[in-house]
Amino acid sequence: MQIVYTSAATQPFPAEALTSLLQKARTRNHIHQVTGILLYHSCSFLQVLEGPERGVTTILNSIEHDPRHAQTKILSRSSRETREFSDWAMGFVDTTHLAPDTPGLIDYQRGLPQLALGSTDAMRYLRFFHQGLCRQVVRS
Repeated sequence: MQIVYTSAATQPFPAEALTSLLQKARTRNHIHQVTGILLYHSCSFLQVLEGPERGVTTILNSIEHDPRHAQTKILSRSSRETREFSDWAMGFVDTTHLAPDTPGLIDYQRGLPQLALGSTDAMRYLRFFHQGLCRQVVRS
């Protein structure tokens, strides 16, 4: 199963918080056999989760109940034969250069456009996010 969702951060994530979030996500994803990619920009997240339905659902449920996320919106949910991010416990695209030394980092300006060339739903939403579309913000 693959799910693409977007959510708004309830507060800005400094570098240390992003690094900690990634480390915990990678451990949790490994336990649940889930791979994917996470984008963070200006308090907005876009994430692709893929793997066994039970694992993806468990992780998505924990994100939906995490007080650091608000306005979680599912953009795409599909069954897939293969994973698009099979080698990544959690790839990370740093749009603000907050965590430049993070393993698995993809450069936002150079790497993301190259990565998002495919025609799948996930790649389309990566492009949209890069273009400033489908971002969530906390509404007052």
